[in-house]
Amino acid sequence: MTGTVRSILFALLLLLAMGMPAHAQAPINSNIALQPSKGGLIVRQQLRYSEGDLNNAASDVDVDLYSSNTTLAYGVSEKFTLVLETPLALSSRVENNTTGDDSSHAGFGDMRLLSKLRLYRDDFGPTNTTRFDLIGGLEFPTGRDEFSSDSFDPIFGGVFTHVENRHTFNADLLWQFNTGGGGDGEDLLRYDLSYLYRLAPETYASDRPVAIFGSLELNGFYETNGDHELFISPGIQYATTQWVIEATVQIPIQQQLDHRVERDFIIGVGVRIQF
Repeated sequence: MTGTVRSILFALLLLLAMGMPAHAQAPINSNIALQPSKGGLIVRQQLRYSEGDLNNAASDVDVDLYSSNTTLAYGVSEKFTLVLETPLALSSRVENNTTGDDSSHAGFGDMRLLSKLRLYRDDFGPTNTTRFDLIGGLEFPTGRDEFSSDSFDPIFGGVFTHVENRHTFNADLLWQFNTGGGGDGEDLLRYDLSYLYRLAPETYASDRPVAIFGSLELNGFYETNGDHELFISPGIQYATTQWVIEATVQIPIQQQLDHRVERDFIIGVGVRIQF
């Protein structure tokens, strides 16, 4: 069986199994300042599972969550991209160890429409580049009950990317204003640092345009009520010129949470396809 046939069969299996998305050298859990070409579309599908608990003076609650996130990124121009994110809670199981109550919930979360505007670009090699994008957008109250902030929340930030040979570095900051009373009515700061290393091949070959990347990320969340959560997130990716499959685990290394679920771990798998 030729390499081309194997690649086609493998891609078909992926489509049947999960459906979607991709841009090589992009981190799994954070942003990157690389955009699709004008008229290009990247579709990304992620599935995640997390376990956690919410402890307070009144109760001890365990929370298991299966979730899905679909992302569409469309290149309006060479410097401007629109990104639509659609989160979905497939199953949220809440067990109160104090009262013995057990309940399950499911539903859509709040959709986000983001834009990315490239402010800086320096290409200093065939695959080497340094870029900075400005990010702005809005989260819409499309979710139900506990999955929504019940308000239109502006989002502003930026992302920096440096790609040099087998190394990729990314850093981003995003600030989300909570304009309503949903949740705790608190603003959210998200910050990420990521490093990707191309494990194979050492140099690209025209007859085999595939690569394997290892990644390590720091993913932080800080709310203005004082809640702070920081994860270390190793990951692995298998990438071709048109699609990527990826897997990651997020492990908390700092948690100071009084208003949100304290997550023990998060497991994520995903696919990305570039059209």
